[in-house]
Amino acid sequence: MFKIGIFGGSFNPPHNGHVNIAVQAKEQLELDKMIIMPTGTSPHKGKSAMGFYARENMCYLAFGHLPGFEVTDIEGKMSGNNYTLNTLRILKKQYPKNAEFFLLIGADMLYYFDKWYEYNKLMAECNVVAAARAAGQFSDMTEHATSIGKIKVLNLKVTEVSSSEVREKIAKGEDVSHLVPPKVLDYIKERKYYI
Repeated sequence: MFKIGIFGGSFNPPHNGHVNIAVQAKEQLELDKMIIMPTGTSPHKGKSAMGFYARENMCYLAFGHLPGFEVTDIEGKMSGNNYTLNTLRILKKQYPKNAEFFLLIGADMLYYFDKWYEYNKLMAECNVVAAARAAGQFSDMTEHATSIGKIKVLNLKVTEVSSSEVREKIAKGEDVSHLVPPKVLDYIKERKYYI
């Protein structure tokens, strides 16, 4: 059976925490492919101030060189709010019927996953997997996931960083070379993003 992971997010910008979570999840879940999916217009966060294609390009720079990783522009081509269930159904049509899908979400999304559009149908159509974004979240996440239902929580080595932290540091002129993949940082500097 072909196992496919989907890791969506605003990736504004993609940082080392995103990369580490995706790489570890791919290994732990023994995925054949990990699809990186920058969001279009998220019903949870609204439209990103950074354009879709700039975020997509940064995702290629962060993930494109990793074996078994692919960046998709599927949500950039969609209009209006992009619900994960609808996007998943489009992606599933591109793979064999026996492919097994794993949706990777962070702790921030887990805590209100039961508010997502048709979340029960989403859990029926794919495996939902959550990953901590900060040290010490695993037990709380596991408890919360159990209360929702069929969600597995991965115990991963966490790189504590957020995209908002990266943007704030860049705006203040602080060094973020330890937080962002080098090619992403070069792209940001060349275009003077977040300053």
